[in-house]
Amino acid sequence: MQAPFRKERMAVLGCAVEHGITHFDTARMYGLGSAESELGVFLRTVNRDAVTVATKFGIDVGGAARRLGRFQAPARAVLRKAPALRRAVKRRQEPDLTPRHYDAAVATRSLDQSLAALGVDYVDILFVHGPRPFDTVASDELGEFFERAHRQGKIRAWGVSQDEGLEVDFAGAFAPRGVSQVRGDLLDPPPRPADFGFGVFNRSYTTLYAALRADARLARRWCETLQADPLAPGVLPRLILASSAVATGCRAILYSSTDPRRVADAADAVSSPPDAGLLTRFLALAQQFRRGPAP
Repeated sequence: MQAPFRKERMAVLGCAVEHGITHFDTARMYGLGSAESELGVFLRTVNRDAVTVATKFGIDVGGAARRLGRFQAPARAVLRKAPALRRAVKRRQEPDLTPRHYDAAVATRSLDQSLAALGVDYVDILFVHGPRPFDTVASDELGEFFERAHRQGKIRAWGVSQDEGLEVDFAGAFAPRGVSQVRGDLLDPPPRPADFGFGVFNRSYTTLYAALRADARLARRWCETLQADPLAPGVLPRLILASSAVATGCRAILYSSTDPRRVADAADAVSSPPDAGLLTRFLALAQQFRRGPAP
């Protein structure tokens, strides 16, 4: 939904399928509550059984924000042309520290809303969305809800998607059947392996690119070790994406973009990765970078 216009959004999703990406991750609150409906438009153009869809419950954007959602296309178009304004808007977004309660009633209502918005009979994975250490997760009744929804054919799997507070393993309550999804990247890997990893690209790319641009000696050492220039167009993104599953301990990684070309490049980085020796050297350099300069 960062792309302001439907034609652009459909092009990104279509490019994903064209290049072998068939898993789509969304949530009730994404795109100011509009992302599920938008994905539903796309799903009507493909074979539903050929793709998998994950959505989440527990975080809502509220009625006012949903009403504003209808105006987000022109607003995003303006912000795209004004980077300074976009940064200012992001700075004003204060984190919501109100404790959230995840229970069967919330999950039931949210799942039915998600199915209606997506225009589907079932979702492949339903996640508890972003519980934090101070939130309440009613694990026992949610476990019963998940089993019941599975028997009803409304979901095929379930689990927890965690963005912060990873020292608390909410997914453990639903093991061994539960699906785990966590934030992490090669510079800040999650504390435990997971089925899905997200947030794998942007932070690691911007941090490494800035450091290599600022330090000629570091860039030269990386060039010599990799036998490739990490600052050359496309090299660093390809290495990050190709190594993310190993670096984070996740079986699959999620990737987001508004540019079909980048989606195609990301798919190619994983389906036709650089040789194993290059990836091993890259991961070793990234680990050294994480540790910082030697004393």
